[in-house]
Amino acid sequence: MWAALIAGLLHQCQSLAATVRLLQGNKEIRLICGFFGQDEVPGEDALGRFLAKLVAHEDLVEACFESMVEKLRQLLPGFGKNLVVDSTDIKAFSNGRRQLKSDPDARWGAKGYTEQKQKQGEKRDLYYWFGYKLHLLVDAIYELPISFTLTAANVSDTQQMPVLLEKVDLRRPETKPESVIADKGYDSQKNYQLIYEEYSASPIIPIKEREGMQLPDICNARGTPTCSCGLEMAFWGRDGNYLKYRCPQAVGKGVCRDLSPCTHSAYGYVLKLPIKDDIRRHPPVPRETKKWKRLYRLRTSIERVNSRLKELLGLGRITLRGMAKVLLRSLLSLLVMVAAAVGMAQRHRFREVRSLVG
Repeated sequence: MWAALIAGLLHQCQSLAATVRLLQGNKEIRLICGFFGQDEVPGEDALGRFLAKLVAHEDLVEACFESMVEKLRQLLPGFGKNLVVDSTDIKAFSNGRRQLKSDPDARWGAKGYTEQKQKQGEKRDLYYWFGYKLHLLVDAIYELPISFTLTAANVSDTQQMPVLLEKVDLRRPETKPESVIADKGYDSQKNYQLIYEEYSASPIIPIKEREGMQLPDICNARGTPTCSCGLEMAFWGRDGNYLKYRCPQAVGKGVCRDLSPCTHSAYGYVLKLPIKDDIRRHPPVPRETKKWKRLYRLRTSIERVNSRLKELLGLGRITLRGMAKVLLRSLLSLLVMVAAAVGMAQRHRFREVRSLVG
């Protein structure tokens, strides 16, 4: 029965009835699943009862997922060093505009609004859906999920980052990450402090550059310190728990407009900023550095994970209703993804760990 459900996922069966038809019509798949004749193939009702048992024991299925992730940590070098957090929409199998909705757990969600378009006077470019949000923590290099949560579509992304990080227990030496990457939706002082102070990792999150966030003569909206004449100071490395900045004119990155120099030293004015004082504006990897930009480009890895879950593993076309069933359906897709990666890694086929077929 378990093999039948997995076969249905891999062959993109949108319902239990489609899974039954697959087993009845494909002899090879039927034999792999352990059914030697068409008369042994379980019916739709039997598969439904088995699915209900899995929903009742979702914690055991999630334990299987966690054990697969732990195997990946042992098989793949550097697994979990650079983590990416994001969410993706899951549309409910229900009409959200009806007064009596067939999926009472689903909610309306929206995403896609950009501040840049508001500054340009454009209308809000929002994407609405009725359903759920799947929040994921994935490895940025291998593009594999590490932890997840499922919420209604109207739940904020920012609130789910602590939950995703806590589920993995990143305080252990073997699970300790080097960076946690996310988009502007996770820009909050609490998330920065959690990543840096609790897990000793670098938060790679763009700051929301809103009007009024600038601190005159201190820093711009991105957090880069500015000198008295308004020029952005040049980042000159990290000194322990401090960020070091130098006068832009002294390093050849601008011409000071002040009549009197800020210092008579040939080295130029030096500013040291303690990271812990305002980690959101002054993160351990400053946003103006090449390293920050290189790490932030890894964020696109989670988009490919979302695409595989929706297009290849069927999360874009679910036919189940209710939070518990949708959670199990998402968990099964994630479990198939990591189990396939474990199989590839055990055969030393590391370039194919993202593949679902071998």
